[in-house]
Amino acid sequence: MSQKEAEEWSYNQWMEVTLLVSILGTHAPTPNFYRNPRIIDRISVSFDDIHEVQGNQTLLSEEDCQRIGEFILNHVDQVETIVIHCSTGESRSAAIAFAVCRLLGLDDRWIFESPKYSPNTYCVKKLNRVLELGLSEEEIVSRFEYKKRH
Repeated sequence: MSQKEAEEWSYNQWMEVTLLVSILGTHAPTPNFYRNPRIIDRISVSFDDIHEVQGNQTLLSEEDCQRIGEFILNHVDQVETIVIHCSTGESRSAAIAFAVCRLLGLDDRWIFESPKYSPNTYCVKKLNRVLELGLSEEEIVSRFEYKKRH
């Protein structure tokens, strides 16, 4: 989801018990989330929607991959929903959603099949490698090729 949608969503008093994964650009301002007691924990990670370093932008790091993986696995039994947002809700958040699905043994193909999402290729490959999500390079390429064909 986009940052704006996530900020509006945080005011929902009827939400399920939730984890929030907040992905910010390196130089982006901090989102203004309501302190909803149904959001039991939140992680913020800063990296840009790029595939190689450009200027003063930042790539997703191995440390951030590990932090995200540990955060999800440490809290998954305590929540009903995991909300992931970035600025537009299309690329970086989709890549993190891919990793969350793989970590939890869920089908990740919907992310690649949905016209709403376009996962960041660099992030998908890095998360798959660092978190040992089990996809081969060919399987990752196949998911992105499906996206291009549809």
